[in-house]
Amino acid sequence: MTKTIGVIGGMGPQATVDFFQKILDNTRVERDQDHIHAIIDNNPQIPDRTAFLLGKGESPLKSLVNSAVKLQLMGADLLAMPCNTAHYFYDEIVKFVDIPFINMIDEVAAGIRAKNPSNKRVGLLATKGVYSMGIYSRYLQKYGIEAVIPPEEGIEIVGKTIYTIKKDLSLVDPAGINEIIENMRKEGIDTIILGCTELPLIVDKYPMGPDYIDSTAVLAKRAVEMARD
Repeated sequence: MTKTIGVIGGMGPQATVDFFQKILDNTRVERDQDHIHAIIDNNPQIPDRTAFLLGKGESPLKSLVNSAVKLQLMGADLLAMPCNTAHYFYDEIVKFVDIPFINMIDEVAAGIRAKNPSNKRVGLLATKGVYSMGIYSRYLQKYGIEAVIPPEEGIEIVGKTIYTIKKDLSLVDPAGINEIIENMRKEGIDTIILGCTELPLIVDKYPMGPDYIDSTAVLAKRAVEMARD
């Protein structure tokens, strides 16, 4: 019997939909009943994670904890949170639940190391919150991997693109991010982490070449594995 996945979602809603779709994509079935039971708390009212980390907004911690506890009470056997920036609060959230809580950032870092043990440097596209707090660097360093980030103007471009995706996919101009990717490639970076769950929504607009690590896909694959373990 499979376990029930609880999803701390709404950050943003489109990224949550993408995560659930990737759960379906990773699940081999013959009929409806073969699918994994998922409980999704899609709460867009969770305060902006990056705004708080930059000292410009309300803390989302209470809302994140409420979602995690509520999902456990509703019968979730494990938790997944498809938001990279929100993982800054992972160590606090996990204190309030008694079920496994997948750490997406650690899964991404471990996956990179397992796939290519010689890979010492990876590019990182993420929110200002992730960059400013070193959320990925902390986990990548455990595996001897350096996170290469864009220059300040590049960080601004990535952040603006992420919020445009949240607003309206049709308004996205990928030119700025594509230039960042090309510059990373010139530096010998062959692997680039899409370290915000909005970024995979426009992966088809990126240039061919680098090995993109879709953090949403990594989380979905691990959630399915744990649900069927």
